[in-house]
Amino acid sequence: MNRYRFLYQCIVILFVGGMYGCSDQNKTEFDSTIVNIPVSADGKNEKNRMPKFEFEQTHHDFGKLIQGEKVSYTYKFKNVGDATLVVSAVLPGCNCTVAQFTKTPVAPGENGSITINFNTETKKGMVNSSVTIQANTYPTETKLSFSANVNLP
Repeated sequence: MNRYRFLYQCIVILFVGGMYGCSDQNKTEFDSTIVNIPVSADGKNEKNRMPKFEFEQTHHDFGKLIQGEKVSYTYKFKNVGDATLVVSAVLPGCNCTVAQFTKTPVAPGENGSITINFNTETKKGMVNSSVTIQANTYPTETKLSFSANVNLP
């Protein structure tokens, strides 16, 4: 029996060592696990005591655009939760989109915004894209989407 225990320990050590040895040095994606989510003493999320997004709308249709146009839209939200909301990052779904967002903590009952700037220079036809918001909400990620029909000039 000791031989199996020893073999098991060796496998665990090799697996854990392999996990740490294979890090991605050029990783640029935000790690959402560092977002602080409050938990109760028993380890369960207290969803009713957390910050919560309430968006006026989560999808925007830009309609018909001419290739090369640069347009923007602001998604407005309210923190309807019971704790301060902090947006950590807004990750665009493509390189044609840049996002700006409220960087200060949003108290319960207060408002914030996320503005997307969409460049149609390299797009044509129907475009459906999104941005992912990372915040101290549950769940930690929220998606906003937009669409457009980009025509050649």
